[in-house]
Amino acid sequence: MNPGTPKLPVPNPYYRCAGPNCGTLKRSTDRWWLMWTSFADFSIPVLYLCPWDEQIAQKEGTLHVCGELCAQKLQSQFMGNVRENLVRRGG
Repeated sequence: MNPGTPKLPVPNPYYRCAGPNCGTLKRSTDRWWLMWTSFADFSIPVLYLCPWDEQIAQKEGTLHVCGELCAQKLQSQFMGNVRENLVRRGG
């Protein structure tokens, strides 16, 4: 290995579902989803959902989701957190 060559990150072959109390390990044939949040794009909290994409799955902050039920639970948590923060700010 050349000391001047930057080391590229190795893809994580093991993904676990981020759903509450789930932790299912992803297999190669599973049809998983990805979720992430952003505040920067619209100056308000936004939740994103997309079908599995290996490049997006490796990005920091991406949640790996095994299916609809876990996605719904995470969406519910997101909505509750947004609403709670609005109440705290008096909005």
